[in-house]
Amino acid sequence: MNYNPRLIKRNEKGTKSTYGRVLVISGSMNMSGCVYFAAMGAYRLGCGIVNIFTDISNVASLKILVPEAIFDFFNSAKHPVIDENEPNYMQRLDYLMAKADSVVIGPGLGVSNDSLRLVEYVLKKFDKNIVVDADAINCIALKYRMAGVLNDNFVVNQDNPLYNVGKERKIIITPHIGELSRLTGDNTEVIKEKIEDYALNIAKKFGIITVIKDHVTKVSDGEEIYSNQSGNSSLSTAGTGDILSGMIAALVIPDEYTFRAVNTAVYLHGKAGEIAGKDVTEYSCMARDVINNIPKAVSSLKVDDKYYNNCVILEVMNGSK
Repeated sequence: MNYNPRLIKRNEKGTKSTYGRVLVISGSMNMSGCVYFAAMGAYRLGCGIVNIFTDISNVASLKILVPEAIFDFFNSAKHPVIDENEPNYMQRLDYLMAKADSVVIGPGLGVSNDSLRLVEYVLKKFDKNIVVDADAINCIALKYRMAGVLNDNFVVNQDNPLYNVGKERKIIITPHIGELSRLTGDNTEVIKEKIEDYALNIAKKFGIITVIKDHVTKVSDGEEIYSNQSGNSSLSTAGTGDILSGMIAALVIPDEYTFRAVNTAVYLHGKAGEIAGKDVTEYSCMARDVINNIPKAVSSLKVDDKYYNNCVILEVMNGSK
């Protein structure tokens, strides 16, 4: 499927509450960078408020890096977040989820049974759109494999926390090829050869949206495939995937057509990478350069003043695929 990216027209009389609240659940001990990138990705694509739930060791640096965010924390050195005997952190998390309009979970969480319990808990409790990225995917792979997902006789494990068939909320998973290999148990070369099949089959059988990141990122809702044509090697650097997770979480708040919102976020992420590459060269591009160029990517779209399902259509000035 090819189409021009579309964004919701902003309400000129809106407030920060109008544009929604993204909750970023990210960052194990001393892993603050991934939290910053996800939070800034969300802010740069228009969300009103970002709440951050991270390990206490990250809070001091993040207050300097992203003072616009609101912070709460857990302390993984003392006890797990999901601990029925010590429910303090669970209660804090419940409070944050009750206020959130979308969630990003996974960047820098670490891969452990404790992190898996956190991922399972959030996917069970949160009833709005969730972006599942990075270590959240790796944690799920510890216990719930999708071995043989391309086979006609594949039976979906409905206990898998990603299982979302029939639910109103959307789960968006954003694996790169290596993470998808861990999740399915399949060789990375096999996945690359059949990347569209994986995107379609996983999305359809689990009732989710798949964003499989590669040199041409494939997005599927189980019925259609969007092949993103923006981006270049500027994005092949640490932190850019975390940025994308935040961008998606921001755009799925206002747009009732979640698949379209995800595709638009993926396109704009690639476009920001292209612009950053031209500015600092593809060799020297870092994740922070991508963040700094998200506004330019957004401004490369022009308003057509046409309306589609109550949403203003924005078209890429130079065309997109």
